[in-house]
Amino acid sequence: MKKTIGIILRENVSNYKDIPLYACRREIVQFLKKYDINIIAIPIIFNDDNEFDRIKEIIDFCDGIISPGGSIIYDIDYKIIEYLYNIDKPTLGICLGMQIIGKVFNGKVRTKIEDESHYSQEEYAHDIIIKKDSLLYKIIGKEKIKVNSRHMRQIPYTNLDCVAYSENNILEAIEDKNKKFFIGVQWHPESLIEDVYSNRLFDYFIEQL
Repeated sequence: MKKTIGIILRENVSNYKDIPLYACRREIVQFLKKYDINIIAIPIIFNDDNEFDRIKEIIDFCDGIISPGGSIIYDIDYKIIEYLYNIDKPTLGICLGMQIIGKVFNGKVRTKIEDESHYSQEEYAHDIIIKKDSLLYKIIGKEKIKVNSRHMRQIPYTNLDCVAYSENNILEAIEDKNKKFFIGVQWHPESLIEDVYSNRLFDYFIEQL
């Protein structure tokens, strides 16, 4: 039986009369289509106090969850991440998704990054250094790699293991290696579909489902 990945949708606004939309980056779906899995998009009514009960049923059905990039964090985002952590559901946080994970575990989002390389249209924006005792290093197999980058906010600390930093000391990856897969990355591996390290990250994520 095929495994199922759920992707949390973020709120977005169309160019037509400012109509709000549910969205995720097309690149995530394109990357996941390489695998023999099912993909479910999970829309959330962010201002509904009872929404988590509905989302919980969908999460329970999925074998793993991706919390992708975006711009706004809502209270229900924290509930979802806490639940995923407690039930040990494989979870990959990307950009804002990593920031949500970090905040759940006593982190704080700061909004100012002086280095423009962290918001770049280049395929590879800067290097990161990965700690050798981390699960991420086990997956990637290399201490220093190049990543893309498009974020203006950062998580300077969290109670999770902080396992990768840029060369100017911006936190780039967090994890709990005691879980099946509970990793947040600040860059966008889904946008690097030919990158060997992005493929290793997604491969390992899928293997844990």
